[in-house]
Amino acid sequence: MVITNDDIETLAKKIEQARTALPHITSLINAFSPLMMDKGRWLMEVQEYAKKFTVDPVQYHDGKPLSQQGQLFSPDDPWKSAGLAVARGISLGFPNAARDMTALSSQIADGRLDCYALINLSELQDEAPFASRAAELDIEPEILLLFLRFLGRFMLTKKARDVTAELALLSWAKGYCPVCGSFPHLAILRENGQRWLQCGECSHEWKFSRLQCPHCEHEDPANTSYLFVDGNKEDTAFTCTQCQRYLVTSSRPTELHQTPADLIAITLAHLDIILQEKGFTPMAECEWNTLGSPEL
Repeated sequence: MVITNDDIETLAKKIEQARTALPHITSLINAFSPLMMDKGRWLMEVQEYAKKFTVDPVQYHDGKPLSQQGQLFSPDDPWKSAGLAVARGISLGFPNAARDMTALSSQIADGRLDCYALINLSELQDEAPFASRAAELDIEPEILLLFLRFLGRFMLTKKARDVTAELALLSWAKGYCPVCGSFPHLAILRENGQRWLQCGECSHEWKFSRLQCPHCEHEDPANTSYLFVDGNKEDTAFTCTQCQRYLVTSSRPTELHQTPADLIAITLAHLDIILQEKGFTPMAECEWNTLGSPEL
């Protein structure tokens, strides 16, 4: 799917509509909407660049995501532009991180910092090497981690878009993402009640049984259900008592212009709070369902 300037303008309008309609989550929208906008602009800028990834249909059919079939990232991917876009989005959404992002952007822009060389650091967040590298860059460790998480998501989304047409021809029956192997952070019910799972890491979506739990693959009406707030049956949360996980879900059968999954998920933050207070854990933890909002 080609991204156009009209798509970016539509995204901006949807963000503004959400901000007006849902004042109780304004802080979350303000924090993450700049990253959504910059992600959309960046994807539009780099959509002509595509590095071919060979999908093994046999491994894919057996439930092996692309991330386990080969190396998704490459040094010649557009890391520099991705890093600058992420830094800009974080600066706008998280003012306390603006100084660090300005310094990081300067190093990326003049070639002193290679984002590809940094990407695997996020796996060392609890280790001394991560803190040491953050100190070398003169950036707070938690801010560096935020930067790296979104840097990875930007690039994973690019990779997922590059193989969307190819994957559409193959069958996938697992509850985790066929591209990166992550569990979904959101489900959308479309025409005829078909459930589409949305990956919070690479933004890929895939069809999945409406009754089955994506996390533990359990399928029993006695252990799974949908929770909704009185007066709004369009936005719900699938729950599974077998694994104590939940998945926020939105019904959008007739939507002409698809709203980005991240924005939809953020607008369902009230369900995250309710379900977590009941002892359930999100199938995929994201900043917007664990960071919380002071106003909430």
